[in-house]
Amino acid sequence: MRKLLLSLLVFMFFSTAMYAQQLPQVTIVNNTGYTVWYVYFGPVTDTSWGEDKLDGNETLNNGQSRTFTLLYPLSEADMYDFRLVDLDGDSYIKWDILVSNNATVEFTFDDFYYDDDPVYYDGPPITIINNTGYPIRNIYISSTADDYWGTDRLSAEEVLNDGYSVTLNLPYPVNVVNRYDIMLKDSDGDTYTKMNVLVSAGSTIEFTFDDIDWEWD
Repeated sequence: MRKLLLSLLVFMFFSTAMYAQQLPQVTIVNNTGYTVWYVYFGPVTDTSWGEDKLDGNETLNNGQSRTFTLLYPLSEADMYDFRLVDLDGDSYIKWDILVSNNATVEFTFDDFYYDDDPVYYDGPPITIINNTGYPIRNIYISSTADDYWGTDRLSAEEVLNDGYSVTLNLPYPVNVVNRYDIMLKDSDGDTYTKMNVLVSAGSTIEFTFDDIDWEWD
């Protein structure tokens, strides 16, 4: 019995070691100009950033790099989102990165994530089509990483009738943010939402009644 138990323990040890060897590694380079205090990454299918990947009080100074082991074998996940947070609490984000073993992911200041509600909408235009069956009174476009919707993109007297479309500029360039949540609100107060939409310049996004947000009592 003791020999069997010992054999099982040895098997589990080597199985775990072999699995760890299959996990790919990536090197993150910090060229943001600032000291990074937190590093987050995960498959694009994750809905939260999870735990900080730096150890304890470790920081990643500007110009430094660090190698991390990813969470899954490439056969299970090969598209990741990466996020750095500097000493001021500012974030630098890369979305939808196709990774390979020993890949290098470099962050620069161009990856700075603008999380304030913008006064000017400097991103490319997208077209929203209303096929919900109802007139739309409000349209909200927010980065998927944001916790708030921001301001209504329709003017006070503007209505997007059923069967019509409107073209609006995104808040940010797509090289800064390319995933958005979009919500429409109709004249009855019902909302229609699309989450985590991958956008590009000139994208067309159609809303139908199937996008209504059902509220269950």
